[in-house]
Amino acid sequence: MRKTLKYAALAVAALLALLVAAAGIFAATFNPNDYKPLLIRLVQEKTQRTLAIPGDIKLSFFPKLGADLGPLRISEHKGSAEFASVRHATLSLALLPLLSRQFVVDQVRIDGLRATIRRNKDGSTNFDDLLARDEDAGRGAGAAGGGGGEGSGAPLRFDIDGVRLTDASVLFEDRQQARRIELSGLDLETGKIADGAASQLELSTRIKGDRPDVDAALALKTGFSFDLAAKAYRFKGLGADVKGRLAGFSDLGLRLSGDADLKPQARRFVLDGVKLAVDGKRSAETIKGRLEIPKLALTDATVSGGKLSGEVAAAGGARDVRASFSAPAFEGSPQAFRIPALALDIALRQDRLDAKANVSGAVSGDIDKLLFTSPQLTLKLSGKQGDTALGGSLVTPVSANLQQQQVELSRIAADLNLPNPGGGMLKLKADGQARVDLGKKTASARLDGRLDQSVFNARLGLNGFAPPLYTFDVGIDQLDLDRYRAKAAPGAATPAPQAAQGATAQRPPDFSALQKLHANGSMRIGALKAANVRSSNVRVDVRAANGRLDASPIAAGLYGGSASGALTITAGNPARFALRQTLSGIDVGPLLKDAIGKDPVSGKGNVQLDVTTRGMSFDQIRKALNGSARLELRDGAVRGINIAQAVRDAKARLGQLRGDEKAQAGTAAGAEKTDFSELTGSFRITDGVARNDDLSIKSPLIRVAGAGDINLGAERLDYLARTTVVSTLQGQGGPELQALKGLTVPVRLSGPFSAIGWQVDFAGMATELAKRKLDERKDEVREKAQKALEEQKEKVRSQLQEQLKGLFGK
Repeated sequence: MRKTLKYAALAVAALLALLVAAAGIFAATFNPNDYKPLLIRLVQEKTQRTLAIPGDIKLSFFPKLGADLGPLRISEHKGSAEFASVRHATLSLALLPLLSRQFVVDQVRIDGLRATIRRNKDGSTNFDDLLARDEDAGRGAGAAGGGGGEGSGAPLRFDIDGVRLTDASVLFEDRQQARRIELSGLDLETGKIADGAASQLELSTRIKGDRPDVDAALALKTGFSFDLAAKAYRFKGLGADVKGRLAGFSDLGLRLSGDADLKPQARRFVLDGVKLAVDGKRSAETIKGRLEIPKLALTDATVSGGKLSGEVAAAGGARDVRASFSAPAFEGSPQAFRIPALALDIALRQDRLDAKANVSGAVSGDIDKLLFTSPQLTLKLSGKQGDTALGGSLVTPVSANLQQQQVELSRIAADLNLPNPGGGMLKLKADGQARVDLGKKTASARLDGRLDQSVFNARLGLNGFAPPLYTFDVGIDQLDLDRYRAKAAPGAATPAPQAAQGATAQRPPDFSALQKLHANGSMRIGALKAANVRSSNVRVDVRAANGRLDASPIAAGLYGGSASGALTITAGNPARFALRQTLSGIDVGPLLKDAIGKDPVSGKGNVQLDVTTRGMSFDQIRKALNGSARLELRDGAVRGINIAQAVRDAKARLGQLRGDEKAQAGTAAGAEKTDFSELTGSFRITDGVARNDDLSIKSPLIRVAGAGDINLGAERLDYLARTTVVSTLQGQGGPELQALKGLTVPVRLSGPFSAIGWQVDFAGMATELAKRKLDERKDEVREKAQKALEEQKEKVRSQLQEQLKGLFGK
């Protein structure tokens, strides 16, 4: 026995010496760099990617099989652009486990990783080829393992003692959503990575990106373990911190802690002691929030939870918003569970508004089928705005089928008293239903009811979420928009009219929402009042896309006539506008009286507008007007001046006209007017100035032709009206006008719209009168000369006859 043991020991020693010698000879003679071309060629053939290993590969054999690869670079699939690179990479394998088909990696160290992950517009990625080959390899390995030859046996076991990643950068380009996310300064260190092994992980990185806008530092530390066969992942003592800017929040601090046991594929999880806290700033608001989940478990047999709670508070300026959420402890099964009472309380204080809202209801469901229902979800509103009490409720059943990705509110009943921007209370009572299909990315709603004095029905739709396309079809029997216009705060000084106009003129219109608005629909209103202008049977079709809104056609009954046309608004800097409008058979006087508080022109007829403009304020919009306009009115009046009376006054001074008389002047008075039976004129509008050269006003007494400029931007008039007296009706003109029959009286109109001045040009009248007198004298002299010539001829003829008689004795 001793000899046997002795010989065995000698044999083992000899074998070990032989193995050591063989390893030494192999290490001295084997050069792995000789195989780099083969490795590069294999990568090219298998992946159609180019692998570059510019440095020398260094091997170690004892106590571990290791490789120092140095820098590496691999290209995009079928391209030369870089997919990923590392500054330095090393790994080592334990030797003995290889004998039992186990890969035990002692350590993986990668420094300076640079990688670009890209998703294309069609949803494909720049690493799809690698995943496909991994799956093919897995199927091949499974087929090989199923055979009974030498290749069969225990599967290879993956075991890594630790991974260390330093100074890594990963860029994710999502061309489908047009966004970029970059991880920089990424450091990662793990303990053992193996099925069932308890380990730990520590990670830190900086995240930058857009959509959402983010620039934040992430620090994560947790214990973990996993079971790949069961697809289970456990996290123990998880702690994560995010600090920086995220989704509009600045100075953000987000902290997450707790334990989690997750089986995502089976939809099973256990959360224990999870806490989430957040604080930060958004615009001028400071926001704080928390969520606590002491226990929440979904296992194969039970669904249970402890009391859940959370709250959010946002304060800034005059606004203070607070919300709290709670749910009691509950138990059930995955196929049937029920939470008896969910509650969400919201409180809002802002200026004179102090309102509270409460959402409550029971929820039951089947988690395996992803079905959830609430037989009656209730929203209750209470509070006040100033002295106006607010209140009411909205009640509806809710059902959600998350497998089909559908949510339905089958019977909405709303009875709400809301604050009216114009003061007082706005009462809404409506019934309807709504449906959301997350899979098709659509939503629809139907509402019928009353808003204050208006009866309405609305069909609303949404197609697509990014970007959304809104559709609508709304009918209202009557609507007074002026009732909902915000009024000045009580006690505020009332501005002077001119000051108010100036403030309004400088208030810039905001059409920035058009940049992202996609909408298509129509609105019908039986009776509409807006800006004190009344219309009936209003129909507007609206289309909005790519920063442009088209309202066409716009049709309505308007002050005894009708209106039809189109309006286009294009968002930009500045915004641009185009208006085409035809008003047929309208009564202009009442329209202007309601619109601007005065009626400088009255009459019934047609108005045509075709104008464009642009600007960032109403002043700029008026001054940039270009286009054309035309008036055709009958049986009306021009208020502010009585041209016929001015001509009568001129008659009293006819005897004094010498060409050096000062013009008769005055300021337009509201009580005076010039009646007409017909008024026509067209306007060319350039840079806010309307030029007219063909004004024609006809009445039984006078004819007026005019030309001049109307400066809409400066609100001034510079106009010359040439008035001619025609045959008068009995009892209307009188001898004064009859004496001026055929005489043209020039009247100059000028000044601001609020106080238009007028002047009768007597010098011009004198010149014309003198010319007419001269023409009359010319006719008189011509007649006298003709008469004298005829008399002279007759006298000569008589004398000649007498002489002839004496000559011939007859």
